[in-house]
Amino acid sequence: MIDGGFRKNTVNVLCGGPGAGKSTFAIQYILHNLNRNHTGLLISFEMSEKQIIQDCLSLGFFEIEEHIENGSLTILHFFGEDLVFPPLDFIQDIREVIKGGEDVLISIDPFTYLTLFMDETERKFLSMIFQELREIGTTVVTLEENKNGSPVTLLPLYLADSVICLEDIGMGELYNRTLKIVKTRGARHGEGLYPYSIENGVGIVVEATMGQKSRIMAKRDFDDVFDEEIGKIARSEDPLAPKVSRKLEVLKDNWVRDSDPRDLIDLVIRTELGSR
Repeated sequence: MIDGGFRKNTVNVLCGGPGAGKSTFAIQYILHNLNRNHTGLLISFEMSEKQIIQDCLSLGFFEIEEHIENGSLTILHFFGEDLVFPPLDFIQDIREVIKGGEDVLISIDPFTYLTLFMDETERKFLSMIFQELREIGTTVVTLEENKNGSPVTLLPLYLADSVICLEDIGMGELYNRTLKIVKTRGARHGEGLYPYSIENGVGIVVEATMGQKSRIMAKRDFDDVFDEEIGKIARSEDPLAPKVSRKLEVLKDNWVRDSDPRDLIDLVIRTELGSR
């Protein structure tokens, strides 16, 4: 439901309460990419490597042992209570493990421990930590939520490049577990509330209709409409014409609506060029 998935060198936050599937998501994300020849680092503040392997085997993620054995996956276990502020050693440990590798996939589960004991001044350093993580690779961090849906910590979510919330309401119906994409930077995303399940051998399975999926897929039905207007602007002598043409090219490549874009194109041209 995110067009193109997580972008490279981003930090992506996954929020959810106990039992929502945050750890399953974090492991599933890593293993999915390891099976496609990436390198992964799984950092846990709750479970040891032995516990993680046991959980993976119970879920049917049997490939985890192979990835650990061949070195494509490293698991680090930290005790959150032992972290000191600022947690620069934590970042240095990550850099030493990856040894300068590129396009590393990282899961931190849960990130809650890094913020739980920080005061307001110390939380300002989270921006530095997120930037360090972006330089290292693409990261998924999980955050614990209370039963009322509020985060246990006060991590400013604007620091994240994307935010996904998992909710387990425990009603046993279709929407027993739901996923909502709160934001993604630089990518289209679904805006609905999507039911999901946790299946052994697969992990988290999001249920989305073709109609929901189509809302984040660019429509090519109106390319001729865009091309006609872009052609007219290209013949204009207005110095702003090239910039407006570029705007319409971007709009064309990201048009996900079923409706005709002529009214919006007209608005853009009138606003930017002052004429029609």
